[in-house]
Amino acid sequence: MLLFLVLLSFESKLVMAGDTSLAFEGALGFGRFTQGGNGGEIYVVDTLDDSSNPIKGMLRHAVNAKGPRIIVFTVSGVIELVKPLEIKHDFITIAGQTSPKGIVLKGAETQIKANQVIIRYLRFRHGTSNHQSDAITAKRNSNIIIDHCSMSWANDEVASFYNNTDFTLQYSIISESLNDAGHNKGSHGYGGIWGGRRASFLFNVLAHHTSRNPRINGHRLKPTYSQEEEFAEINNNVIYNWSKNSAYGNENGKLHFINNYFKPGPSNGPIRFFQLLNSTEKGANGRGFFRGNVMVGYPEISNLNRLGLPIKNQKTLQPEDIRLIHENFTLEQLFRPLNIHTVDNTVDAKFAYQRLIVDQEVGANRNRHGKKLDSVDLRILTEIKSATASTETGIIDSELQVIESWDSYASEFSNDGVEHIPNLYMQNNQQIELWLNNLGKF
Repeated sequence: MLLFLVLLSFESKLVMAGDTSLAFEGALGFGRFTQGGNGGEIYVVDTLDDSSNPIKGMLRHAVNAKGPRIIVFTVSGVIELVKPLEIKHDFITIAGQTSPKGIVLKGAETQIKANQVIIRYLRFRHGTSNHQSDAITAKRNSNIIIDHCSMSWANDEVASFYNNTDFTLQYSIISESLNDAGHNKGSHGYGGIWGGRRASFLFNVLAHHTSRNPRINGHRLKPTYSQEEEFAEINNNVIYNWSKNSAYGNENGKLHFINNYFKPGPSNGPIRFFQLLNSTEKGANGRGFFRGNVMVGYPEISNLNRLGLPIKNQKTLQPEDIRLIHENFTLEQLFRPLNIHTVDNTVDAKFAYQRLIVDQEVGANRNRHGKKLDSVDLRILTEIKSATASTETGIIDSELQVIESWDSYASEFSNDGVEHIPNLYMQNNQQIELWLNNLGKF
């Protein structure tokens, strides 16, 4: 019994020996020691304008700068990106919590192409467009932590993060992918592709996606490291209202999938935690540890997670083949990578639901004046609590099915004038770090 409780409570802060300082108070997982722009130049965003030739005061100007930098905001509202926002230079912190009422990025994808990146309290809401892309993505980089962000309304995946090293996505909402919205493959309302070499996905909410809730990448799509190094952990997340598929994948990868909370919704998706791939298929020999996951309304698979792990094309397989696939894919012990020690921070799945959905400790829920969710995130959390949706199934093709207009949504963030950053913080890096941590504390 004691061993079972230990397994259920295992989380992840798997950390490399020798690292000492957190990215910020409350940082978890493999990305928790990301340095970001600590000690660097302070850039102030004082306009919502964007341009291909950005000037001082624009977010793109600060992002394009080189060297360690901390980006803060004196304005609030929607920044309509004129093209993808590429984060290409290392050592950057983007502190959305410094905005008086919050920041939304609209119209194009945010692409993380750098190392040492901290992003907190931002909204990435792509919206309908003539090209296919995610709201935000990061591939083949290292030392990244994304905390308390809100992501939605993209027509590829909403948020894909894979083949990164020492990565964390935590306390974020990934919602309402756009399904029939111009993707060249047709309907494509997907949550995200997740994975990496030491990648942590902890205390997040996925809601209203047809599939990829999430799709575990495994060792695919041009990783820069060996198969043996692939390891991802998907712990304490809430997944709501999938239609075609919940989670699946993990080809050639190693995975912890612990204490996640699944709640079926009006889309009536298949009742399963994770679809295993047939081990006879090319590259389908991943390994995973599944424990403590909850499926609301289905106590039998909540009590025995293996019953919620069907195999792709299972009806064509013999019982012995099914047994062998389960034996090969699902482990009875946690992975214990060499030279890594474990810091236990995982909670029971029902407690994670309470923290994220009931207590609303998720998404871009803080600004300079305190704790506040926008109407989109508040609606999503309310729908999860009540097992409802704003449309018949909750799967949408356009953001205009769930907001009156972009102007009405933007009005939530309207602010009279510019709220300047106190000189004390602008002149002292140590003081601004303390200020950022105080504003972002949860």
